[in-house]
Amino acid sequence: MTDDDDLRARLRRTDPAASLEPAPPAQIAQLVEEAMSRNTRRWALPVAAVLVLIAGGAAWAVTRPSTPDNPVAAPTPTASATVVSLTAAGVQAKCREPEPQRLAESADFAFEGTVRTIENGRVTLTVSKVFKGAAATEVRVAQAGESSEQMLGSGKFETGKDYLVSASDGSVLICGYSGEADSIGLRELYEKAF
Repeated sequence: MTDDDDLRARLRRTDPAASLEPAPPAQIAQLVEEAMSRNTRRWALPVAAVLVLIAGGAAWAVTRPSTPDNPVAAPTPTASATVVSLTAAGVQAKCREPEPQRLAESADFAFEGTVRTIENGRVTLTVSKVFKGAAATEVRVAQAGESSEQMLGSGKFETGKDYLVSASDGSVLICGYSGEADSIGLRELYEKAF
């Protein structure tokens, strides 16, 4: 038995459609003709370039250094409360599945809070628990767009709802690391990470 025969045998054993009836020859010919007559290469390079730019932008947004115009998220003391201001991520990207270890390593601030007000694109949350970072009683965040890549759940903050939010260098982490507290798997992600 050659390496090719061994590989084919392995593929046959793992084929999820192995129990199905074979397609009729006419259908196979039609599918082959459709696949061979389509020219997919004319859009493949631009799509690949866009995906690289989106991934690079998302990576930059998550790991960018602090600058005077974009300070690291730090508590701003007030008379009796600590307020943290965060920026919303402006990058839209397709994301891989969130991982607790990556959340623990990337986030320098993570909390659970309830949206108290939304005014002029600024969301104010009352903090109920800080998972990581300096203690805070209030967090202010710029309202992001309406994309599930930015915020799990509805894609945006809504008054009265509870959220789990993580940030790095003053910017909210996207791609499944922030969202509505009752989003499937998000609370478990935070419990494993922190």
